Amino acid sequence: MGFSVILLTFLIIVIIIAFGIGANDETFAGIYGSRILNMKQIMILAAIFGITGALILGEAVSKTVGKGILVNLDDAIVITILISTAIWIILSSALGLPISTTHATIGAVIGLGIALNSSLDWLKILELSIWWILSPIIGYVVSFIVFKLMHAYKVKHLNGFQSLEKTEKSFTYIVLIVICITAFSRAGNDCSNAVGIVVGIGDFQINLLLLITGLSLAGGLVVLGRGVIKSVGKITELYPSTAFAAQIPTAAILFLGTTLGIPLSGSHMLVASLVGLSKASRTPTKKGLWKIVLVWFLTFPMAALLSIVLYFPINAVI
Repeated sequence: MGFSVILLTFLIIVIIIAFGIGANDETFAGIYGSRILNMKQIMILAAIFGITGALILGEAVSKTVGKGILVNLDDAIVITILISTAIWIILSSALGLPISTTHATIGAVIGLGIALNSSLDWLKILELSIWWILSPIIGYVVSFIVFKLMHAYKVKHLNGFQSLEKTEKSFTYIVLIVICITAFSRAGNDCSNAVGIVVGIGDFQINLLLLITGLSLAGGLVVLGRGVIKSVGKITELYPSTAFAAQIPTAAILFLGTTLGIPLSGSHMLVASLVGLSKASRTPTKKGLWKIVLVWFLTFPMAALLSIVLYFPINAVI
């Protein structure tokens, strides 16, 4: 297969994956659940920060995914990883279930690395795994503590409905800023799942790839993203102040991880934070939460299995 055909194939699959990532992005679920903005306003903001975040923050994490885990890459391996990731993302998005696109990509990389007996950087994988385990735990704990502190403050200092309403109005602006920071960092982190593995095989114009990814991410959000946003936004009852409690750990960890070049799961952090908030406020979570958790556990093995099954026919063609 000629280089131009392979390059075109890469670009098409990158666009499909980025579109799927956007469709599976639940960053603005807190804004939707707390009724701060309507869906049209959310889509506009999400598109803006999806494009700018990918372009400005995407390079470091893309290099980690493309060059830091699987040592030996060729065209067949890259196309296989991209296709298996795309299939799993689009399937989950169609079901309205938030997944970790990071885990889908890394699962495919590890699956192929083991199947083909290729060199994997296990030390790097261990380092990433520690981040993946700790980040949702931190999200859960911090949201729980922040809610308890805010609740204690409200009980002690606020008197009457007007005081509470004024406080919630103030949190409207605060949580909007925090979620926009999250969306900016999330785009920079998630775009690596579309372009990172392509970056690993050659000197592509990474800024052009990141721009294409950002635009595709925004397209996925606008066209299909509403379902996942609504699904996660209804996990527990939200107000501006409680949305802040759930969002602040996700914003902080994602921004730190993205600037350090660490691929993280924004979905896992946010959902874990919402569950922590639910436990702290003693409000019930939605009945379908078990489906979200089940898909989380299935992502790694399913992505790995898909990549192994798809590799041999793809390699035969290429």
